[in-house]
Amino acid sequence: MRLPYTEVRFDEKGAPAEPDQLDEAASLVSEKNATDVILLSHGWNNTPAQARDLYERIVASMVAVRDRVPGATERRIVIVGMIWPSIQWAAEEDSGAGAGIQDDAAVLAAEVRARVEDDATATRLVALIPRLRTDSAAQSDFVALLRGTLPRSTKGEDEAAFTALKTADPSELFEAAKDSGSDAAAPAAVGGAADIDPAGLAPLEAGGAAGFFDGLVSAARNLLNVTTYYTMKERAGVVGRKGMARLLGELHAAAPDARLHLVGHSFGGRAVTAAALAADAPVSSLSLLQAAYSHFGMAHDWDDAGTDGLFAAVPARIRGPVLVTFTHNDKAVGVAYPVASRLARQVGAGLGDENDPYGGIGRNGALKTPASLPATDLIEVGGAYAFRAGHVSSLRADAFVSGHSDIAGRQVAYAVLTAITSA
Repeated sequence: MRLPYTEVRFDEKGAPAEPDQLDEAASLVSEKNATDVILLSHGWNNTPAQARDLYERIVASMVAVRDRVPGATERRIVIVGMIWPSIQWAAEEDSGAGAGIQDDAAVLAAEVRARVEDDATATRLVALIPRLRTDSAAQSDFVALLRGTLPRSTKGEDEAAFTALKTADPSELFEAAKDSGSDAAAPAAVGGAADIDPAGLAPLEAGGAAGFFDGLVSAARNLLNVTTYYTMKERAGVVGRKGMARLLGELHAAAPDARLHLVGHSFGGRAVTAAALAADAPVSSLSLLQAAYSHFGMAHDWDDAGTDGLFAAVPARIRGPVLVTFTHNDKAVGVAYPVASRLARQVGAGLGDENDPYGGIGRNGALKTPASLPATDLIEVGGAYAFRAGHVSSLRADAFVSGHSDIAGRQVAYAVLTAITSA
């Protein structure tokens, strides 16, 4: 890193994995007399090495464009990389599993072992896979085991789908989760709030792993994905509310004049938004890069029945701008939201788009959010943005973000640094 860097790791409950790291981060910020602290959060990563690689690339782009952002070179910036235990998904280079592994059941078994954290549960799930195509009892047992990994409850726009996942007849769940090849049944083909794109799994229409699974095994895989989604949704919120919010407080106490900036990718976007909502320390800017939560997350009256998004209060708490990148290129085969739409029986044309109650902020920007400015484009380095304090700027990133994980380019870094210096 060409900027001062330290990291803080959290466990799944938001507690510091190494408590001394909190003191080390506070000491570094104080020692460098930082004017600005940028706290970065990854999304679907499992190893510190993967998170550090992402942070290296983001910071390299920031350094490369720093002299193009007015006032940025005068800022004394410290980077804090936040690392939390998110569940591993298949790597992008393994996504075309059909080319190397002809047995779709074997692929599913490998994914179960990678994603289900309890080894005993994973072993029992794998043992059921050979019987899924022919045995309804095996399907029921598979669903029961997945339900055992779910959080007790969830809050937000997807509660109906979560309730269905917890309570619906297993045969109905398998039917809802099948990939039949139609747009309605395979909304990954049209993008959407499945923008989670856990680690760049190939889209259905591109012939990726999901494309060669038969109906029932594909449905099992999709149910595994959506179950993992709810686990990560809860964990990101917990880590943000408890761990990251505490870190913000520690840094503010150590350096009260330093501006604090949160930057989150994918489910890291959910984590840092939860941190901004929970923290007592002031947050100067919030940048959400292909964030994996509802496009109504910061909305007011999103359902026309008086219901606000979970993070509706966040924009008013940010001293500077809130930046959101979004793009239709973020298509993803993390089928969580489209499957959720089907589970809640809300399937219709436009799955995942701005008319879908399960659409994602990384696909459509922030919707029904009074603090939002009109959506504009992510622009080339050197261009002018009209960010405003306490307002959400949704930046259409079609020209520069090719997919969910493509968030370390110079144009993104330029927008983030511009938001930081305008705070």
